[in-house]
Amino acid sequence: MIDIDFSVKNIKRCLCPSCPVQAESECAEGVRRIMLEIAYSSESAMLFERNRVPGMYCSTGKALCQDLNYNKICKCKECPVWLEYKLDQEEVMKYYCRDGSPQDYEDYVRRN
Repeated sequence: MIDIDFSVKNIKRCLCPSCPVQAESECAEGVRRIMLEIAYSSESAMLFERNRVPGMYCSTGKALCQDLNYNKICKCKECPVWLEYKLDQEEVMKYYCRDGSPQDYEDYVRRN
């Protein structure tokens, strides 16, 4: 089971905020600015509500924003978090914003 640490370190390294999939999302843009301000002024991920961070979908699961463009190429495979946690070895390997986290997938398989 993969458990990606929801930490300020990973939030800072996450490529989701600069991903083409959410580049034109008005929903993600507003939250992204606030998230980055907090991330660079604090070392505590406790300040973040997991479901309100426009990124770290490999940890938090599907995006709440409905205006993401899944026709764009995601950056998951370039992400330092993706590489560190060896997510290329998981069943779900990208578009976590659309499909959910590896943990979501494992929970789904267990239930069905």
